[in-house]
Amino acid sequence: ALFAEGYSLLIFPEGKRSMDGQLNPFRGGIGMIGARLDVPVIPVGISGLDKVLHQTWKMAKPGPARIRFGPPLRLAGDDYAALAKQVEEAVRLLVQ
Repeated sequence: ALFAEGYSLLIFPEGKRSMDGQLNPFRGGIGMIGARLDVPVIPVGISGLDKVLHQTWKMAKPGPARIRFGPPLRLAGDDYAALAKQVEEAVRLLVQ
């Protein structure tokens, strides 16, 4: 319903941020959502957040962070773990 109304959904497919800023393996939910709803998945690479808003901090501090967007992916099928891996690989290219 939200997509039909023009809304976007932001998902962090790792489940939670890592302590050192490295990517954790993506969970299958991103594959399931993209495939079942037949919506484009935009890979987004975010780097530097562990230095400006570490997982253990209550407040952010000034510093550089980078956000890069990749081309939309169309996910199809029901092997959600494999689809999540496809998204993960696209994001890893963006945070290098």
